[in-house]
Amino acid sequence: MSQTWKAYAFRYARHEDRDEGSTFVGGRPGVDIGGMDYFFWALQSGDRTIVIDTGANAQKMPPKGRTPLIAPREALAGVGIDADAVTEVFLTHAHWDHVGNLDLFPKAHFWMQQREMASITGPDMTYHKVRGAYQMDEAQRLVGLVYEDRLTFLDGDGTFAPGVDYLLMAGHSAGQTALRVATANGPILLASDAVHYYREIQEELVFGAFNDMKEMLASLRRCRAEVGGDWDRLIPGHDP
Repeated sequence: MSQTWKAYAFRYARHEDRDEGSTFVGGRPGVDIGGMDYFFWALQSGDRTIVIDTGANAQKMPPKGRTPLIAPREALAGVGIDADAVTEVFLTHAHWDHVGNLDLFPKAHFWMQQREMASITGPDMTYHKVRGAYQMDEAQRLVGLVYEDRLTFLDGDGTFAPGVDYLLMAGHSAGQTALRVATANGPILLASDAVHYYREIQEELVFGAFNDMKEMLASLRRCRAEVGGDWDRLIPGHDP
């Protein structure tokens, strides 16, 4: 029997002020889309726990108009996960709302696409539109994890654990990654920000923050092919 996992989604923050015009390229200003929720995730199988992303730093959210709802440590504790004991953290990408609590996991080793690190430490960051989704101190902390031998780089697609495959879905960021996870109810695609909203993938909309628009749209199509139109199998990164 193949290994299966329990998957948890933790809604840790909320952004009320979202409309089509501020969210999608070519969207209609003033048309409400129901806001935006913020998540990180965890997988458990037997005595193994994998945390996926770390959420945003609580102090950085209010100035950006985001409302914190629960501290990541508290959210994890609610399902019996002790952040101090976590040893595996998978980073889907390095935007500020996904890597804001790296030091919450002092015993953890981290994994991330090498394309993402090349992007956040190279010429991509000379473009203010691209750089705006990152925070300098968090990029520096990721480099620090390399020097501490606590960050392993991935290259494209692969298997992270039995029943957990990672899929490079570049475009929103250079190293954006999704996870295909085997659960007792069948496989799910934990898309992270390869898909922010169900509407985004169903209508092939262009999300306003991206590294490469064409790659982002190609990743939307790949996500659609992964789930075959069964939207119950898709877990987007921000849909309320």
